[in-house]
Parts: sequence; structure tokens; C-alpha cells
Amino acid sequence: MSRLAVLLMVLLMALPMLAAPAASPARADARADCFTKSGEEAIRACSAAIAQDPGDAVSHLNRAYEYLQKGDHARSFADYTRAIEIDPARWDAFQGRAWALLKSGRPAEALADTDAALKLKPDAAQALDTRAHILEALGRREDAIAAFRRALAIEPRLSGSREGLKRLGASP
Repeated sequence: MSRLAVLLMVLLMALPMLAAPAASPARADARADCFTKSGEEAIRACSAAIAQDPGDAVSHLNRAYEYLQKGDHARSFADYTRAIEIDPARWDAFQGRAWALLKSGRPAEALADTDAALKLKPDAAQALDTRAHILEALGRREDAIAAFRRALAIEPRLSGSREGLKRLGASP
């Protein structure tokens, strides 16, 4: 094969890569701001990132967290659910959705989501902490104490678990 033929083949193979659009600076900025900003600024950035890539589970996850922080439990639930639909292996999406459910007065459903999170990542201290809060809301004091203690055994700095034990009159 001549050099010209080889060169033409290489160029033809590279043509689709050359024609593919690079990630736009606006997309990269929106996604970066989605991760680094907070509050309404983060919600706007995450929304822009999602508009450009609706399949971006992490942007849905981050926006859900921001909605949860501002008390918009319905939108938080919707975004956590979308993140789970996109990537069912995201234990943190199940854990976050459990908080949204708990805050919406749906603790039984929230407990099921912590079960799903812990099935995916059994040593997730945050999921155990969330589970403990849910168990406390359900009036299952002893189970809540055990879950708080298990979370602290994995992550001793979890202030929510320490406060939960104190609230329940138990020691770490």
C-alpha cells in the first residue's frame, strides 16, 4: 500500500473524531459550578448542566441536595429519583432520597431507600446515620441507637449520629 493510501485511510478514520464537537465551555462551567456553588447559584448551574446533558446523574444528585437544603422536598425527591433512574448503582442517591422522603413525612418509604443504599454500600456511614434518623422517627428507639452507633463505628466524626444518641439518652 502506498504512503498516500495509508495517509488517506488514517485521515478518513480520524474524520469523525475531528467533526465531533468539543464540550462547550458553557457546559464545563455549568457542571463545575454545579459542584462548587451552593444554594440558588448551584441550582441554576446544575439546571444548565442537566439541560445540556439530561443523562448527567451527578448534576441531578447535586441539584437534589440543594433543593433538600432549601426545603423543597418534592423537587429534591424528583431529582434523586432521576439520578437513580440514570445510575441505579448510586447509593448516595438512595440515601439522599431517603432524607427527602423522611422530610416529606414518608418514613416507611425512606427506610426502604436506606436499605437500597446499604445493599449497594454496606459500610456507608451516612446511609446508616440516615437510617438511624428514620428509625427514630418511626419510634424504633433501640434500632435507632444501634444504627447511630454503627455509623459512628465507621465514621466517628458524624455529628448527626452523636446528636442522635444524645437525644435518645444513649452513649456512643
